[in-house]
Order: sequence, then structure tokens, then C-alpha cells
Amino acid sequence: MDDDVSIDASENLKNPISDEIGDQPILKHSTSKVPITLNIRYKTQTFLIECDLYDTLKDVKEKIDKLTDVDPQVQKLVNKSITSVKRDDATTTLKDLNITDRQTLLLVGATRSEVLSTTRGSVNSTEHKETTNDQASTNKKEPLCKQTKHEKVLKTGKPDNVQIGIRNKHDPLPQSIDGLYMSMLNHPAKKARLTFKLELDELWINTAETTKKIPMTQIRNIVDEPIEGQDGYSIVGFQTGTTENSIIWIYWCPSQYVKSIRREILSDH
Repeated sequence: MDDDVSIDASENLKNPISDEIGDQPILKHSTSKVPITLNIRYKTQTFLIECDLYDTLKDVKEKIDKLTDVDPQVQKLVNKSITSVKRDDATTTLKDLNITDRQTLLLVGATRSEVLSTTRGSVNSTEHKETTNDQASTNKKEPLCKQTKHEKVLKTGKPDNVQIGIRNKHDPLPQSIDGLYMSMLNHPAKKARLTFKLELDELWINTAETTKKIPMTQIRNIVDEPIEGQDGYSIVGFQTGTTENSIIWIYWCPSQYVKSIRREILSDH
């Protein structure tokens, strides 16, 4: 009888292990239903990660974190299958986004060490910022469209092919935006078109003479403001350096796209 009890106890100990696959409530995420491999391109490297089609974006970002040291909170994944629609990383799965085996996702985001380095630099420049704070506050009070350099461009009127602007509406990011003026430091305004190359993580500004390709990771900040008296249109500035002189200004941008532009480039929600 003692022997029987001993055998039963041994079998009971083995059962949880042998029946792991059947314990769906506990092992749902660790049990592979549709295994796939993704290529994660980050800077000059490509990482392979093993996933499941039913993994959420949160699951995927946690795996990427272990390989790249890029915090999931600052990770931005770019791929043609991932739309500009706001998503919930905790519930959206790879299947929901139509991600398939062997697809490549572009990873944008700074590593923890890079973030720490930037933070230290910001602390070191605090004193300088405080000395210019009053002047900056004064400038902010004056609308962009009233400042001489912007007012001069706006007085030329809307480009012939300007798109219809809609105030208080937020549309998904289009592939391109026509009917704009582009102005840079010491450069006159020129007719331009914005093209969003999400698969390359680049913003292209096309003029009749050139195409300026800007990696989205180089855009530090975006300044935008509605144009007074011109409902539905905004001035948008893409800052690529540390000073105001590094801002590339875009005029007559349809206001319904501004929020999507910020979300795609800066991961703003």
C-alpha cells in the first residue's frame, strides 16, 4: 500500500510538466501557436527575434529590449504593415497588424546609455537656458505668422496646388502632402512636397531642384502653429539641430495632418 502511494505521488509530480502544453490559462503566451521570425533593423545592425503571430507589440518590444537595450517606452517600430493609427501595445498582436514571417521592422529609438548621455548634456546646459528664458518667453508670445521671416512667406499667398485644409480634424498620415512652401536659414521659400518614407524612416522634402532626405531620428522637435486668419492651415517646423537656425519651415500644411506628422516622427500620442 505504501508503494502505491509512493507511485501515485511521483506521477502527480510529473503531471504538471508533461501537461504543460495543455495548461492554456497559465502558458498561453509561452506556448507557440504560429511561430515566426522577424528581422529587426536598428542602425547598422539587424537582429533576428523568434516570436509568435499572437504576440502583442508589448511582447515584441520586450524581446527587442533584451537585444538592443532600447527601452520599450521609447521604441518606435516602422513597417508598411504598421499604420499610423494609434495602437495599444498591450493588446495589439502581430496578427492584427498583418505582420508575417521574415518581415523586417525598422527600430527607431535611443539606447538607455544614449538617453542618459543626453540627459546629462541637458543638465549642463540648464544655466544657459535660464539666462535666455525671458527672451524665449517673449518670442513665444508673438504668433509665428506675425514674425517677419514667416510673414514674408505667407504674404506670397497659397501655392497653386495647395491641398484643402480642415481645422479641428485629425486624419491619418498621407503618403505625401503637396502645395507647400519650404524655407530654411538664408534660403528663400520654394514650392515643396512632403513625402513620408516610413519604410526608410525618412522624411523627404521635394522641390523642383532638389530632394532633401531627412532621417526621422535626426528630427529633435516639431514646432507647429495654426496660421491666423487661414482656417485649416498651419506652419510646421522640423528642428534637426540644437538651435532655432536648424529648423526647416513648412508653410500651408493642412492642419488635419499635423497630429499624425508629430505621432509618426516623434512618437507623440
